[in-house]
Amino acid sequence: MIFTMAFGLAFYFTACVNVNQKTTLNSDGSGTIKLEYWAKMSNLKSSTELGSFSFKEETAKKNYTSSNSEVTSFKMEDKLDDSTKHVYMDIKFKDFNNLTSAKGFEKTKSSWKEGKEGKDFMFTLLQDTSNAKTMGSSDYKLTYTFEFPGEVLKTDGRKDGKSVVWEKTLADLKKDVEMTATVKDEGKKCGLFGIEMPLVFALGMTLLAGLKRKKK
Repeated sequence: MIFTMAFGLAFYFTACVNVNQKTTLNSDGSGTIKLEYWAKMSNLKSSTELGSFSFKEETAKKNYTSSNSEVTSFKMEDKLDDSTKHVYMDIKFKDFNNLTSAKGFEKTKSSWKEGKEGKDFMFTLLQDTSNAKTMGSSDYKLTYTFEFPGEVLKTDGRKDGKSVVWEKTLADLKKDVEMTATVKDEGKKCGLFGIEMPLVFALGMTLLAGLKRKKK
């Protein structure tokens, strides 16, 4: 009976983490992440690990370090007003499409590629039915903010200028949670300021040269 209760508590504690991730994505797919996650101190008495989240500096840094990403700053803080322990990290990555090469992102999928209307973005939190069904799972917040390099043309999140916010809870992980957006490709210029301008200029120079020859 004691064993069953202990197992149940350990299972419950795996879900008790809130996440706030703010990502700045560049046109070439590189970018930076400000990651914060936190849990009740009471849930960390017997272990520094809650599911895939570590509250030990060495392990936490290792989870988000790979050939594609590095942790550029780290801070851990106890907040006594609500008895929570917070981990803060700044992460720099080379390619958003390879984000999952770091262990900390292995339960996600990421995509940033050319589309018909601009750059197509997708970030997916993979299904986690065990934790989604945990008692109180809807109380744990998962907030993801992405700042894009261009105008957001359409999205299934809440748009705020060039940023989009998705607010979810652990309970939403009963299925894959997809976050999508289409972003204007600022590298592509239209009209007379893009591909057409050099053509018009070349045509004008040809006609001018022809007129000069006729005058002679």
